[in-house]
Amino acid sequence: MRGTSFSAGAPSRAAGAGPAAGPVILIDWDGVDPGYLDRHLDSRLPHLRSLAAAGVRGVASCTYKAVSNPNRASLATGARPAVHGNAAYVLHPATGRATGQTRRLAAETLAQSLRRQGRTVLAAGWYIVWSKGAAYGDPGALYTQGATWEENVETVVRALRGRPVRSGGRRLEPPRPPDLIAAYAADIDAIGHREGPWSGRIPPRLAELDAGLGRILDAARAAGARDRAAFVVVSDHGMTGYTHSLEPRVLEALAEAGFSARRLHSGHSPDPGTEVVLTASPRTANVYLRGGAATEEGRARVEAMLRGLPELEGVRNRAELEALGAAPAEGDFTIEARPPYAFVDPARADGRERGGHSSLREGRAPLILSGAGIAPGRRLDAPRIIDVAPTISHLLGVRAPSGAEGRVLTEALLDTPP
Repeated sequence: MRGTSFSAGAPSRAAGAGPAAGPVILIDWDGVDPGYLDRHLDSRLPHLRSLAAAGVRGVASCTYKAVSNPNRASLATGARPAVHGNAAYVLHPATGRATGQTRRLAAETLAQSLRRQGRTVLAAGWYIVWSKGAAYGDPGALYTQGATWEENVETVVRALRGRPVRSGGRRLEPPRPPDLIAAYAADIDAIGHREGPWSGRIPPRLAELDAGLGRILDAARAAGARDRAAFVVVSDHGMTGYTHSLEPRVLEALAEAGFSARRLHSGHSPDPGTEVVLTASPRTANVYLRGGAATEEGRARVEAMLRGLPELEGVRNRAELEALGAAPAEGDFTIEARPPYAFVDPARADGRERGGHSSLREGRAPLILSGAGIAPGRRLDAPRIIDVAPTISHLLGVRAPSGAEGRVLTEALLDTPP
């Protein structure tokens, strides 16, 4: 077994950049509502608790809408959907069909930025950068895909110990421990969707994710990198429970207002005579106006009707969406359901709680920074998901991705006065 020095071959810093810590280890746990950590950080998550105690902890604002791929794209690029272009559960402007989640990106990712600046990357299941800065079989920008969090953890542990890892069916050994290591887990999001945010399966699975984090911490310590590594733990959105479908009420109200309306699922296109098209995801629905509904008078009638529905807790018109930095594909309006409602097939709303996200209510994600370069006990000042990539870049001493709109979270850094 051949070990690898963490200082060997480290490239020089970019001019004007921050301290060259390394590696930065990004832990991305999908669908972890901030409330989960409020309830379980003390009792079930000792490794995450130790990172938080030695660093800074806050809640980051997500981009709009709070759906996994658009927000993970914002995490990876430091930009809002209006810049990176990733949107989910929308009516695709080119095809005219409803579409679900994609990995389309029109902005540089953190992985691409690091490679451009001579740094190395390992993405263990962090799918948003696959083929966008990381690839199967590329030792300098290695992508691997474990079937579970535990398999992704094993890849990170092996890389930290200087051992070969499997990528695209091949065993590869990175030339040196990567500057950025990103590890992903989907489990908590999946449980929340199926069983709601109060599922009894969430706490034990969080404990298992924390155990994997402990393995990564131990491997970094054994490799002599614990004092040089910076850790960033983040999620992409929260989760809200629902039990009832709001689709029939909204479609009925549109019909009563004189408009033909239809909710579309992914892959389907509207009939030529459809005046109002809905796509949904499920806490939020997009509203697209056509024909008579797209006239000035029709648009005003639709908006007034939507704002008058008590089951909606948010109605956002195009100007409001642009102010949020939403992608153009989000449509003429978005509407957000008031709990316990969601935009789901009425046949699925059987009274059992399930979970969903995409509204501003779920646009909050836990954020913990700890380790090299981080000042313990500092208070984060309104952090955002788009601030993560610039902050990681600063910690590695390189420039942020070219399209990044976020800022470096300087208030959390040792090289910045409190």
